[in-house]
Amino acid sequence: MAIGTNDAIVKLGTTKTLEASGNSIANNTLELANDASYSIAADGANAPDAEFVLALIFATAPTEGASIGLYARELDVDGTGDEEVPETTFKPHFIGSFPVNNVTTAQYIKLLAQDVPRVADYYLFNNGTGQTVSANWTLKVTPRTLGPAA
Repeated sequence: MAIGTNDAIVKLGTTKTLEASGNSIANNTLELANDASYSIAADGANAPDAEFVLALIFATAPTEGASIGLYARELDVDGTGDEEVPETTFKPHFIGSFPVNNVTTAQYIKLLAQDVPRVADYYLFNNGTGQTVSANWTLKVTPRTLGPAA
């Protein structure tokens, strides 16, 4: 089947690294991807959606099917006022989950998110994996939208 000029296709922008070498993340704790914030206007050409890719390793195999949660702290919600900083027991802006496998090799996990915040910091929550995420994990984001084929 040929793509016509009126067909919609996925368009990807330039990938941005939110964390290049993250600290270890203990079981049931939260960690900020503190290398960069992500702005859909400045970084994503106003694409409303995004593809997040998490690369991580566990020294000891985690619980199969457990997950790493992705949370946002929206910035500049009201002028320069920001949302509250997420905490282990207070995580108001859930984006999605990265399911983990019970292996000790590198895992590269993609998460598609729709309508991401305009400007935000991103946090990972080690949600009941039973193990610590090793240091040096990375989190990247790529702007994503639909557009005409032509």
